[in-house]
Amino acid sequence: MSSPTDHVQSKEFPENYGDLRLVSSDGVVFSFHRMFLSHVSPVFKDMLEIGTGQELRLTEDSTALDQLLHLLDPAKNPRPIDINTIEGLLGAAEKYQIERVFEYWENQMTARDTTMKFIGIQQPMASFFLAGHFGRNEFASLALREVLRAPDTELDLPTLRRFTVDHKVITQLTRLRQERSRKLIDHIYNHQKTIFIPTDCCTRQALLMMGANTIPLVLQLIKEPSWNSFERNIDIWPGCPVYNSGHHKGSRVTFESWKKEILEEEMALPETAQYF
Repeated sequence: MSSPTDHVQSKEFPENYGDLRLVSSDGVVFSFHRMFLSHVSPVFKDMLEIGTGQELRLTEDSTALDQLLHLLDPAKNPRPIDINTIEGLLGAAEKYQIERVFEYWENQMTARDTTMKFIGIQQPMASFFLAGHFGRNEFASLALREVLRAPDTELDLPTLRRFTVDHKVITQLTRLRQERSRKLIDHIYNHQKTIFIPTDCCTRQALLMMGANTIPLVLQLIKEPSWNSFERNIDIWPGCPVYNSGHHKGSRVTFESWKKEILEEEMALPETAQYF
């Protein structure tokens, strides 16, 4: 704990900005309104009712307090969400029972289109582990659904080093993604078999060629095991049922049945209790 001589006044919350001094663990003093703190936090309310002084010494560092107070002060704009410091902010919100911080974070991590329709969860892997750690079960389920279908570039595994993560869970999630990929790839190869029946050298060679033509699509599905990836990359598969609908009876029906089956699995909200 810092001594009074080590204290530095926050520039954003200078002396006399409020009627209460909040001192961070690293010696930064924030002047804030006790009325706001009492209104948004039952914990702060109890602390301020018990104590009559003008100063509270807190265990949070200055970064977490600065982010917290920017969220609570209606005269200031919230700080952007930072993956490097968000755990400290959410930890403070949990400790002081400030629900609006969690609501703000979840809202910022939720991607929507121009009509405000839900698209997905940003930083899905980090969001999943943070939501699970802090008991935000519904948001954890939304994030996990995204983890299982998102491009591998969005999983951002290096950031997980900042959190306490069970690597067995990472392995399990990787396995689930691989299972999703295999289901999509099986549809492709099973469809190829219905197009060519290798009864002689020529058709065997044609089947091998058709298999080779699916490799670019297969690689994309390994990186992103989702129907969205399948449709986005479908033009690199010459044997796609849509393109062959004029030559192979029922191909369009086959394609739509795949879509229905895969999307039903993708959109289902997975259970998260087993991971935490």
